Amino acid sequence: MKPLFEGIPLEIEAIWLDAIREKGPYFQLERMLELSALSRQATREAIYRAHPEATEAERDEILMRELYGDPDMAREVVRLRREQGYYDPKLDL
Repeated sequence: MKPLFEGIPLEIEAIWLDAIREKGPYFQLERMLELSALSRQATREAIYRAHPEATEAERDEILMRELYGDPDMAREVVRLRREQGYYDPKLDL
């Protein structure tokens, strides 16, 4: 079996995984959602640093392209969000 993380012995990894499994599916789901939100926020920050000139809508489009790999869908979601007033029109020029 290949370790999940480089540099961590399989025996230690097995103890860690067993402890997570013992906490049950609710804990696992909660932790997954926390890590997903953290990952998304880190990606938003990276996009902002890479494109400080972009509007919030443009950065959202970049994020959705990265998350879902579909530029057309990303543009459509941003278009619908604009129609629904999701973005501040004064800042979304």
